[in-house]
Amino acid sequence: MKVFRKILYVLAGIFVLLTVFIIICAYNPGLTEKLQGVIYKGKTVEVSKINDMAASGEGSDPNAISENSVAQTEQRMRSLEELGVSEDALINDLEAYYQNCHDQIVQRGAGDYAFENFIATETLVQEIYSKYSNKEYVEGYMDQALADIGAASYHMNLLVEELTDKHYRLTHQVVIN
Repeated sequence: MKVFRKILYVLAGIFVLLTVFIIICAYNPGLTEKLQGVIYKGKTVEVSKINDMAASGEGSDPNAISENSVAQTEQRMRSLEELGVSEDALINDLEAYYQNCHDQIVQRGAGDYAFENFIATETLVQEIYSKYSNKEYVEGYMDQALADIGAASYHMNLLVEELTDKHYRLTHQVVIN
């Protein structure tokens, strides 16, 4: 009888811990999304980044970024060849990535559009993700690009797709005002 009671206490404890974990995940979508990434190991990752206008009156920092979602879906990996991209287009370092992003924004100006970068290594993708998470990309290229086109605000979604041969496609969906 004592053994049975101990088993019930252990099961009740596990149940309580799982319940608390579920509640924590319900109120912290970021944690849920990170766990989803660990569990599903998908090939496409979406990271939403939002910047509010300074003049919006909401009192928010115009350079503040909030991570809205990380969604992963499993799919067959595509190659550079399938996308019509040569290996010469691969970006190998952060400085080249920043310059490429800046140039594409300045070339297209204000508006609602998408642009892509093709990244050579997973290490560089992780470094880029770190720069977005720490808002360091703003100094890296975004401030200058906005100044160059005379824009005051932007909204950006960054999509990361793993390609074959450990190459990556970064798609920036931007709305620049």
